[in-house]
Amino acid sequence: MYNNFFGFREKPFKLVPNPDFLYLSRSHQIALAHLTYAVDQGDGFAVITGEVGTGKTTLCRIFLERLDADTESAYIFNPKLDSVQLLNTICNEFGIRTNHGTVKQLLDVINGYLILKNQADRKVILLIDEAQNLSIENLEMVRMLSNLETTRSKLLQIILVGQPELADKLDSYELRQLSQRISLSAHLTPLSFQETTGYIQHRVNIAAQRQLALFTRGACHAIFQYSRGIPRLINIVCDRSLLTAYSLESSRVTTAIARQAIAEIASRGRVLPRSPRRWTAWLAGAVGAVMVLSVLFANIQSTTSRSRSGDDGERVDQAATYPIRLPERSESATAVSGQPVTTPDTPTARQPGEPLGEGRVAATSPERIDAIIESLQQQPSRMEAVTALLALWGQPAPHPAQLPTMVSDQEFFDIAAHQYGLRAYSVQWDWALIRQLDLPAIVAFRYPGRQQVGYMTLTRWEDGLMHLSLGPQGQFLQADLQGLTPYLQGAVHVYWKNITQFDGIVSQASPEGAIATVKSMLRRAGYGQLGSDTVFDADTRRMVIDFQMRHNLIPDGLVGPVTKMLLIKATGAVEAPRLLVDLGTKGGA
Repeated sequence: MYNNFFGFREKPFKLVPNPDFLYLSRSHQIALAHLTYAVDQGDGFAVITGEVGTGKTTLCRIFLERLDADTESAYIFNPKLDSVQLLNTICNEFGIRTNHGTVKQLLDVINGYLILKNQADRKVILLIDEAQNLSIENLEMVRMLSNLETTRSKLLQIILVGQPELADKLDSYELRQLSQRISLSAHLTPLSFQETTGYIQHRVNIAAQRQLALFTRGACHAIFQYSRGIPRLINIVCDRSLLTAYSLESSRVTTAIARQAIAEIASRGRVLPRSPRRWTAWLAGAVGAVMVLSVLFANIQSTTSRSRSGDDGERVDQAATYPIRLPERSESATAVSGQPVTTPDTPTARQPGEPLGEGRVAATSPERIDAIIESLQQQPSRMEAVTALLALWGQPAPHPAQLPTMVSDQEFFDIAAHQYGLRAYSVQWDWALIRQLDLPAIVAFRYPGRQQVGYMTLTRWEDGLMHLSLGPQGQFLQADLQGLTPYLQGAVHVYWKNITQFDGIVSQASPEGAIATVKSMLRRAGYGQLGSDTVFDADTRRMVIDFQMRHNLIPDGLVGPVTKMLLIKATGAVEAPRLLVDLGTKGGA
């Protein structure tokens, strides 16, 4: 419809994977390099994971298209089959004719085929997409296929591609033998803001066959905030934005046009970063006029009392929802009324000569802090920081071979979390949120004049002092936030356990299991009138909105990572290490 208007030869943001529009982000480059290396080295097993919509299928197709002529490949994209059906599908993909119907017979036929190809000096690759859908039985059978080998090499190279649930399955006790055979693994992460902008521009240029500045920077930022860098969501929003611009006869997609497109999509149940000026009208139909006034009042106070970073729109979209806060409970930095408690985020430093109170720990001297931070080395410190954080979660220290080295720090922390059934969440310069989440975290530091960053683990925050360590047996320091501010650099990485088993934003279009878990936590949080069905209905949305307002969050009625973390904390659904120490109860009766 809009192709002629903008001068496109084809639609730039189709949802169908198209290698012609390939845009390789940093994590995609790493994953593709892993796959290429695995084939070149003849490694038997490789695993690629990534969230829904991160481009796994496109990556698979690019990889298969780039295979050398001496390589045979089978691509399985619907593995919801029983063992016999799966083996028959593999035979069909390899062009093997067979009338056999038992697992043993089919394995023998495949083995014979692989031996012939090996004798002809041809490589054979089996790539299974959406591998998280493989049953435990079929994953065990895949392990049996990986046993097919000569005395010198593997006859079959196997690549499993799937959502993060695949990694969770492979970490299970039942599949420990299979997990031990994995030689290479990579995880696809969402695009950064810069990559999102490049991705949008790249697809526009390919479709137009020329340079075309169509999306403004503000529009790209709005799209990034909504999509979180997920390519599939970027495509959906960009396509709708172009349609909106066409209908308005606008030659460019502006911020206002992008937000209008996002609003239209959000009305179908997707997340929408809402401007404070638009809350009143939106909330009126959801919670009534009286509630609207209280929200606006709370928003004005929170805006003046808390300064949030440019990425905060992304964070609040992910909606930190807390169950109803009872008056006698005080683990949050937010009052029951929804207004922030007046406790300062930056504790006041002890004045020189002020005696330490009973049970208080002395702060590390500025000279010692300077020396410790100067000594931090990027790669060793990130490994030590992960080790210390995992130890707080009761997890063993990862072996260096478990984690890739040639990846960005963000990817390193993400991969480490996934390997232990956890999730990583990054917070940009919002220490009030760090305290509210109440979870230990990895903090980045940069010594003045240096390019490299170093990392330490924030293990607790007690009596105004942040306690940081470098590895379980490493250096440590205690300092207030003001004393560390000159060295702080970049994001703070929090680990958490996602019991919803769904990494996306929970809304009306989410899996039933995720909705059921969220509603169960809401009931435990005080919303007992909520039904036990698996429908994210209007009542559920109202409860989520109420929950968000009570915790000083943008009330969008959708449940993202921060919302999940706060729900989990409030209900005690997960036994997690805590950051804050309540001196009022420490050492009590």
